[in-house]
Amino acid sequence: MQQRKYEIEYTYSGRNDIRKIKEDILEYFKYREMGEDFMRKMKEAASRIKMQPAAQDLTGFQHKGYDIYIKPYRAYLIFYIIDEDDAKVTILRILQDGMNWQFIIKQWLAQKNKKI
Repeated sequence: MQQRKYEIEYTYSGRNDIRKIKEDILEYFKYREMGEDFMRKMKEAASRIKMQPAAQDLTGFQHKGYDIYIKPYRAYLIFYIIDEDDAKVTILRILQDGMNWQFIIKQWLAQKNKKI
């Protein structure tokens, strides 16, 4: 059986998280190569997710009717949903490990629901 190929897309918040983390790396470490390395590693992590997206843990939260999954990757947590009909994985947020992610995701979802 052929493995299904999923497309990866990012929400504005997911892209913004990556940009903010990269800026923090550049500001605190003053080392551009480290920021670029972070970007490479995030693309690598996303690439791994699309191979078997449902293999990760569920968070207990939903976005637009889809279960939100969590993938730990190094010092980060990647939150995403899977659209099986369109074979698409949408990266919602990327947070640093150690943050109160449940609170952050709950607040993010509440804000998103207000806009609908």
